[in-house]
Amino acid sequence: GPRKFPLAQTDSLLMKMRSVASDELHVMMQRRLSQENPVQASETELAQRLQRLTILAVNRIIYQEFNPDIIDILSTPENATQSKISVSQTETSEDVHHEQPSIFNPFQKEILTYLIEGFKVSIGSSKTGGSKQQWPKILWSCKETFRMQLGRLLAHILSPAHSSQERKQIFEIVREPNHQEILRDCLSPSLQHGAKLVLYLSELIHNHQDELTEEELDTAELLMNALKLCGQKCTPPRAATKAELIKMIKEEQKKYETEEATNKATWQKTVNNNQQSLFQRLDSKSKDISKIAADITQAVSLSQGIERKKVIQHIRGMYKVDLSASRHWQELIQQLTHDRAAWYDPLYYPTSWQLDPTEGPNRERRRLQRCYLTIPNKYLLMDRQKSEDVVKPPLSFLFEDKTHSSFSSTVKDKAASESIRVNRRCISVAPSRETAGELLLGKCGMYFVEDNASDTVESSSLQGELEPASFSWTYEEIKEVHKRWWQLRDNAVEIFLTNGRTLLLAFDNTKVRDDVYHSILTNNLPNLLEYGNINALTNLWYTGQITNFEYLTHLNKHAGRSFNDLMQYPVFPFILADYVSETLDLNDPSVYRNLSKPIAVQYKEKEDRYVDTYKYLEEEYRKGAREDDPMPPVQPYHYGSHYSNSGTVLHFLVRMPPFTKMFLAYQDQSFDIPDRTFHSTNTTWRLSSFESMTDVKELIPEFFYLPEFLVNREGFDFGVRQNGERVNHVNLPPWARNDPRLFILIHRQALESDYVSQNICQWIDLVFGYKQKGKASVQAINVFHPATYFGMDVSAVEDPVQRRALETMIKTYGQTPRQLFQSAHASRPGSKLNLEGELPAAVGLLVQFAFRETREQVKEITYPSPLSWIKGLKWGEYVGSPSAPVPVVCFSQPHGERFGSLQALPTRAICGLSQNFCLLMTYSKEQGVRSMNSTDIQWSAILSWGYADNILRLKSKQSEPPINFIQSSQQYQVTSCAWVPDSCQLFTGSKCGVITAYANRFTSSTPSEIEMESQIHLYGHTEEITSLFVCKPYSIMISVSRDGTCIIWDLNRLCYVQSLAGHKSPVTAVSASETTGDIATVCDSAGGGSDLRLWTVNGDLVGHVHCREIICSVAFSNQPEGVSINVIAGGLENGIVRLWSTWDLKPVREITFPKSNKPIVSLTFSCDGHHLYTANSDGTVIAWCRKDQQRLKQPMFYSFLSSYAAG
Repeated sequence: GPRKFPLAQTDSLLMKMRSVASDELHVMMQRRLSQENPVQASETELAQRLQRLTILAVNRIIYQEFNPDIIDILSTPENATQSKISVSQTETSEDVHHEQPSIFNPFQKEILTYLIEGFKVSIGSSKTGGSKQQWPKILWSCKETFRMQLGRLLAHILSPAHSSQERKQIFEIVREPNHQEILRDCLSPSLQHGAKLVLYLSELIHNHQDELTEEELDTAELLMNALKLCGQKCTPPRAATKAELIKMIKEEQKKYETEEATNKATWQKTVNNNQQSLFQRLDSKSKDISKIAADITQAVSLSQGIERKKVIQHIRGMYKVDLSASRHWQELIQQLTHDRAAWYDPLYYPTSWQLDPTEGPNRERRRLQRCYLTIPNKYLLMDRQKSEDVVKPPLSFLFEDKTHSSFSSTVKDKAASESIRVNRRCISVAPSRETAGELLLGKCGMYFVEDNASDTVESSSLQGELEPASFSWTYEEIKEVHKRWWQLRDNAVEIFLTNGRTLLLAFDNTKVRDDVYHSILTNNLPNLLEYGNINALTNLWYTGQITNFEYLTHLNKHAGRSFNDLMQYPVFPFILADYVSETLDLNDPSVYRNLSKPIAVQYKEKEDRYVDTYKYLEEEYRKGAREDDPMPPVQPYHYGSHYSNSGTVLHFLVRMPPFTKMFLAYQDQSFDIPDRTFHSTNTTWRLSSFESMTDVKELIPEFFYLPEFLVNREGFDFGVRQNGERVNHVNLPPWARNDPRLFILIHRQALESDYVSQNICQWIDLVFGYKQKGKASVQAINVFHPATYFGMDVSAVEDPVQRRALETMIKTYGQTPRQLFQSAHASRPGSKLNLEGELPAAVGLLVQFAFRETREQVKEITYPSPLSWIKGLKWGEYVGSPSAPVPVVCFSQPHGERFGSLQALPTRAICGLSQNFCLLMTYSKEQGVRSMNSTDIQWSAILSWGYADNILRLKSKQSEPPINFIQSSQQYQVTSCAWVPDSCQLFTGSKCGVITAYANRFTSSTPSEIEMESQIHLYGHTEEITSLFVCKPYSIMISVSRDGTCIIWDLNRLCYVQSLAGHKSPVTAVSASETTGDIATVCDSAGGGSDLRLWTVNGDLVGHVHCREIICSVAFSNQPEGVSINVIAGGLENGIVRLWSTWDLKPVREITFPKSNKPIVSLTFSCDGHHLYTANSDGTVIAWCRKDQQRLKQPMFYSFLSSYAAG
């Protein structure tokens, strides 16, 4: 109900309010009267107001019940004080008569006094001052009103409905000297006021005589006499009451009460009607006032908004300046603090390495990146422990203000500069964290901004995480967009970028995800791939156009497996079963696991144990269903664990940061028990396939391309096993010769063996196919815990304990991939069809048939095995392969001018470029699945340099002269150039050793159709840059200088990676493999000839070999790993092409052309590997092919010599 204050407190409050209101009213009246033409009410108006107020007051007293909790605002302070004392006395008194309350109506008393006084003035019996002559006139005008209302009030006060104490107020009028005159005038015969007073006074005297004092009886007698003198019929006050008189009094009283009730009802109705009318008028006025107020507020808000916008723009401008300065400082620090730069300090420069999330071909993540290892010394071996002091990056004091150093601030700044069309809440899912934030879709790109970025980002490199939680990307960078599951809910999307990065974003529900997915696809996505369906992908594999590894990689992608979610990490099968032999025969089926059965039941004796488990759980499940158990058992399963989950991934990658730190968090900040740590491939195989009932793990993709995860590079202390052996590097099979790289290469060949090619379909049935679910899965002993399958609705579980338990299961048990096939997968035929499948699509059936016999004869030719202790390795079918026919010359053409380089294009064409020429190109589509997408050149131009004016010129149309493109200074005189097609990046090497990276974009507003957006300088060399080589698949560039240095640069981050040290003279030739990222460098040997070195993409030296002849140029064959052993082709000074194995740098073959003995200054394999092009020093271009492929159409050769730029 309404809040009620104590009467005393309310009085005090009202007194304060009245005082304030009085002051405000006084000020207001003073202002009004001080106007030039004050508006004053007339006497008539004032009289009317007084009459109305008088009638309203009396009506209120008569018809409205008195509530003692409501204090009358007309009560004077003195009366309020008296009331306070009265209330206090009443509250403390124990003899309170509830039926006869002693609290009078102060308003009634006040009005009675006012009416008597007013009436006295109106009849001239009260003295008034001369200065108030207007007031008597007004009161005189109100005489009739006073007369009628005073009579009503007297009758009301004396009514038996009130207590005797309250009725005694009527005696006040007798105390007036002229009460006789007052009564005579106010008691109108027509209104029966006098009769009512006589009746009510008689009732008071006769029925309440005991409650009246003698004085009060005398007063009552005086009043009765006065009434008698006024002409009323009265009964003597002290006379005995007759029965008839009592009866008459009661009847008259009842009549009067009925009359009063009728009058009250009429008054109440009138009041309600007036109230309703008043409310309507107030409502109308309120709406008008509200509208006016809203208009004023809007105008004020608009004005404030304009001013606020100016302030915000000013602050943003200042903030942008600070942010820009911060970014420039960060770029300077990144470029100038590495070990080949001016500000290098070994105490602060990171020396540890972690896995780079950038994906290369076939989603292979081979690259490592520098990081600060933020793991305590207690987890490191003694000789690898460092100072416990926190290592801060160089000049970190410049970024103590987090808002300036936060990468999220840069993203927010970018997003604020363009209109945002879509804004959705989501979670960015990465292996090490799940970051809540907002996804913004703008006009030019997309942005993910993490929540509370400034609070969480200090320095990403300081935390050991080089990848920021907030990021942005343009629509041109989007290569693929796929719908994904997250935590068994269909609510995520994964975005693949052209730079090899992937982003997994999870939304609240499927509807929001679908809206975002369609919003992304409605934008102009020029590099978006049409990924194709499963049937097309399977057909490519079936016909041998893609390898087993490629096929499994794409199946994982189709099934929703992501490197960003450890619970959905891509899954690969155990392939081999022999990890103990010194030798290995890949043609022997016994060395392989049984691909038709899950890994846990490789041996027959284990099948019964899992079948019995399933039957027992099935019976328990049926019992629980019958008994209506509130916590029924789960559906039956064979395995309580899963073949792929976060624990499995971290178990294998524990030696590889940043997974080491994730593992420690997963294991409550401790490494696993040494005997349980991943320490041996053989032990892992035995546990998964036979010895353990709970370990059913399959492999991860890294087993087929990343040897670094098998090596304890950082020196982690994993403890000592029970047999006394310290856990360090992973123990490899004897046939791997304790060489991780060799193990990976052989393992990849095993995956591509004929046996696996013919049987991998059965494993696909188990993991991605029809044996994943249903009766077929039960028969195949392939049922896992129900919490690992899609469709587990956590939100439907009402019990919070069960819900949390289920959520924990989903996050730890593992998640079964999306089912891709509903029927048995087809088996791929043997290697003959594989070979035929590698022929270009343009070759007809007759040509294929004509070469079939020749190929079968070629297979019978003996050729050296790459490794003597491994049988069944495949050299491949590229030109120059030891297992292929002898290469023959299929094309020879002199040009009379020395070429600077030969370049193979994805279109199968070969370009010969003059010295100081660089070919700029963009492709209409980037290749996704090999052979699935056609690649067309969208735009091309020749960039030339070396002019006296130091201007780089661009020629994009043969009929038009070159266009001035970039002006370089004499200090930065260009000596070499390199172009990155997809990202439109141009790199120039200068005479002073500085490399400049230009970001470009296409535009129709310039004659060259391309314009430069920004440039960054890369510092690491001290002398002239002699060569720049770009390996786009792995986003690296290798630069070579006369100072003897050879540096690897990151194309995505435009930063230094590392130097390839150990060359005794300047590097003269360099190349990189598009298949593995391996790097080959050549330098002159002190004793004559050349030294050839082979490095991994991470700068590890694989080996080196001395060549007696000078090697003038090098190139890699780029055939798929596993089905071939690629070679390094070296062009020698005597015109010979020598091939070395990329496995161990052993010479494989020499290709000679008796008609040419000039130095080979450049060479390259065609994109399909069927042709080898060489260019010698006199400008002759020679093409080689396999002897059995002379009839095939050879690639088109385009020459761009110095005369082209002159025209």
